[in-house]
Amino acid sequence: MNTDINETARLLPENSCNQQLYGSSKQTGPCGVDNLRNTDGDQDAKIVNSNYQVEDETSQNSAVTIFSFWNMLMGTSLLSMPWAFQQAGMAQGIIVQVVMCGLAVYTAYLLLIASEKLTDPVTKKAPEYTEMCRNLVGRWAEWLNILASTVILASALIVYWILMVELLYNAVNSVYYFAGGLNNIHHSNVTNLTGEFDNERCMVQEKTFSYDPSSSLIPGWNKNLTVPLLFIPIFLPILLLKKMSFFAKLGALGALSVFALMSIVFVKYVQWGWNADFANTKNKHYIPQILGSFPSLSGLLGMAYFIHNSVTTIFKHNRNQGNNVRDLKIAYMLVLITYMFIGLGVYLTFPLQKSCIKQNFLENLPWNDYLSLAVQVLLFLRMVTVYPIVAYILRVQIFAALVGNEYPGKFYVFVFNIIIMAACVLCAIFYPNIGDIIRYAGAFCAMALMFILPCAIHVILLRRDQSLSKVSCFIHFLIAVVGVINFVAQFTL
Repeated sequence: MNTDINETARLLPENSCNQQLYGSSKQTGPCGVDNLRNTDGDQDAKIVNSNYQVEDETSQNSAVTIFSFWNMLMGTSLLSMPWAFQQAGMAQGIIVQVVMCGLAVYTAYLLLIASEKLTDPVTKKAPEYTEMCRNLVGRWAEWLNILASTVILASALIVYWILMVELLYNAVNSVYYFAGGLNNIHHSNVTNLTGEFDNERCMVQEKTFSYDPSSSLIPGWNKNLTVPLLFIPIFLPILLLKKMSFFAKLGALGALSVFALMSIVFVKYVQWGWNADFANTKNKHYIPQILGSFPSLSGLLGMAYFIHNSVTTIFKHNRNQGNNVRDLKIAYMLVLITYMFIGLGVYLTFPLQKSCIKQNFLENLPWNDYLSLAVQVLLFLRMVTVYPIVAYILRVQIFAALVGNEYPGKFYVFVFNIIIMAACVLCAIFYPNIGDIIRYAGAFCAMALMFILPCAIHVILLRRDQSLSKVSCFIHFLIAVVGVINFVAQFTL
């Protein structure tokens, strides 16, 4: 199973857009195409029950399944995790992380057991999430699945665009600086050469360099105007293509960029040291335990832990189906540890006031940092390769649902691309807050696909088997309510 598409894959409806992406003529699902996650044509993997060994040639061992799961959950939320912890406080942040992870594990487990119960006894084919929504809950649930997936894909495109702008802007400034461009910039952009941390600008300064982060080292190189427009002539012709198989093959940058990001975080741990004070509220390193803005973290985690559109697809390729639940728990535990390592670690070691942590914490690093430059270039290349894939999937999903044709013509696709890129550019200029965008979209997506629909499917199956109790009904109703409250809470901040 190909896991290199990483975060893109987990955002999709189960029957979305795989075969068209990879050039197959097989037609299945509401989009007329198969699942993007199944890049080896493995829709017919043979899964019988929890004691059956998968015999299909695409089966994989538990270690590969766990890594695939972890890799697909390592997305752009990582860059906002330190900011989200700063919004929640340390103790409350840890609690919210554990609770959201626990709920995600449980609802993913519900989907696994539902898929096992509904496996066709003759063909041994397990149903996908959208199929369970349509057949058990109703057409409205299938459309809710499509709507939530559309929202998450559109928000992902906006976040990718903003990140491409920030990463390219910083990388070009860094290259200009290392090439000796510092000798040519205006003195108004270079101040405070004392080597101290600059709390006023919320920028971690190096001993030989300081600058105003709102100004570029290069005249005319403007993050809020010039850079957001640069990508339009690049992506406009690319997004007119009918297939994106070339970009899908470049997805190996996904895991590599995550490891690079973890490496720079570890290096900063060592360089910055421990910068946390839990008692003195006047200390700039003061760490509060509880903050009322904690929904920022829970909303962000809605996207960070969301993989429910992919969970049955991933685990139906597990060679030993009896290990599915165990592997699910291990994979989510690794995801939790990774998020805590980056989010909580940066929060506790960040050398400035904690309120200075930006929604993309790489924005807090200076331009004259070699490691930061390398990581940002790698992340930029990853965003450039992922953006066309996500735009393609969104296009296919919308046109297939509305007009029944995945490619209705170049004119309509051109107009669609203009609308999408216009939204991306406007957000990059006027609202480049990736943490807020992720938490709004993530909370809505989690409400529908992580909380409400898995619980509805489970309750319906229990009722069908005449084993539904009042306690079980209440517990699952309460889980669904938690998802609704989490979404509504995003608008109270």
